[in-house]
Amino acid sequence: MTVSELDANRIPLRVADRFFLAAHAGGQRITPRVDGALVSLGCAAGLLAELILEEEIAVTPSVRPSGRGRCPDFLSWAVLREIREEPGHDLRTWLDYLGQAATEKVRARLVIIDVLREVPVSAGWRGGAASAWRFADSGVASPEAALELLFTSAETATGNGMITVPERLAEITFALLARETGVIRNVRLPKNVARQGDFRMKSWQKRVPGPLRNLIAEVAAARGQSAITPRH
Repeated sequence: MTVSELDANRIPLRVADRFFLAAHAGGQRITPRVDGALVSLGCAAGLLAELILEEEIAVTPSVRPSGRGRCPDFLSWAVLREIREEPGHDLRTWLDYLGQAATEKVRARLVIIDVLREVPVSAGWRGGAASAWRFADSGVASPEAALELLFTSAETATGNGMITVPERLAEITFALLARETGVIRNVRLPKNVARQGDFRMKSWQKRVPGPLRNLIAEVAAARGQSAITPRH
């Protein structure tokens, strides 16, 4: 079974899905582990990463459509359609734009595939019904288990070899996004696993394709420029 993937009868989780789940904790009502702006940044980057992995967009360094539009879900297609309508913007522009609604859209995709479920709650006497969300019992590995497996499983490339296996790239991209947004430091991992993960991520970042490296770097820069401080 691959890291952070649903069982064989369900739709596999995608990069933004994995990030969203890792960025939230809780039982009957999930709450973000980091500032909401960081969650939005990571979800937006995850959506772009999905299109890069599917070779639907190229980064040259502007973001341009490059594939046949064969996206596996409506959200990816909607993002690609917007890029097709507005080609030529850079990664930072797309991160800023998609981040305005990325968290809500990724959450909705997880509800559709029954990974999250809506929980009606009262907003108190001043307001009507509100909504919260909880994790569904859908067989998805917890973020802790997913990251531990990723950090301790056998490598698929050795030395300085580039990593090219799509599923492995998706897992690694998710982990790098979680690192750059401060999510990983808020996920409880055994100290030895956290140390191994830190070492591996430094190695992985040099061995993923250029467009993904650029995306990770832009996420780090966006976080730094906006002075968003991850929770400790």
